[in-house]
Amino acid sequence: MICTGNTDVGMVRDVNQDTFILKKYSEKTCLCVVCDGMGGAKGGEEASRLASEAFAQVVDEFITPYVGRPDRGFSANAVRKTMKQALAKANEAVYLYAKENPRLRGMGTTLVSALVIGNTVFCLNVGDSRMYFMKGSKIRQITKDHSYVQFLLDSGKITKDDAEYALHKNVITRAVGTEISVDPDLYRSSVSNGTFILLCSDGLCNYVNDETICDIVSNDALAKRIDEIGLNIKTRKLIDTANNNGGGDNITVALIKV
Repeated sequence: MICTGNTDVGMVRDVNQDTFILKKYSEKTCLCVVCDGMGGAKGGEEASRLASEAFAQVVDEFITPYVGRPDRGFSANAVRKTMKQALAKANEAVYLYAKENPRLRGMGTTLVSALVIGNTVFCLNVGDSRMYFMKGSKIRQITKDHSYVQFLLDSGKITKDDAEYALHKNVITRAVGTEISVDPDLYRSSVSNGTFILLCSDGLCNYVNDETICDIVSNDALAKRIDEIGLNIKTRKLIDTANNNGGGDNITVALIKV
């Protein structure tokens, strides 16, 4: 398993409110967390940092005893329970920090996380940061946005084409830290060897369409190296493409190859 990530302030913003954490525990196990903060420059920056660190710490405490112990397997129920506990800690960290600092009240963050164990991917999502699977010329969005635009799509008030140009694309309907608790979406998927798993903030997917994302990731000529350096070239190319298309938001891309 190979994994890498990059983040960029973009072409318009003064502060990068995105945070990502990428941890490889073994050749078959890794964790990725991507957060996109909101609530003013300082608020968003703090929210994404607090949430990602609190989330990763809980998962660390669960995963570490298993590393190097092939006789101990992972229970799917235990993984789901751990990821929910991690989200609760992340939400508490942001919510209490805002409560103690009145100037930061209302701050929050998206959070998308993938815990990859062999060929199984456990994903937790709150907000409109995304996870995709890609193999060859095929790309599939796994997460579903918690956003006003997605609500309009689900209710049939706009079409998918309309959504590309909809106003208020940045309005989310669920976030970490804005309320005393938050409900996530949880996913469990199996992936075949050679699959790319991509996690990103909306600074990528709002400026680069799915087909172009897939073309860049699957382009072997772009990076012939099958290692972290090769994957890093692909994440930088994705960020550069978003910036060339306007770069109106912070951009974070994490890429895992199974």
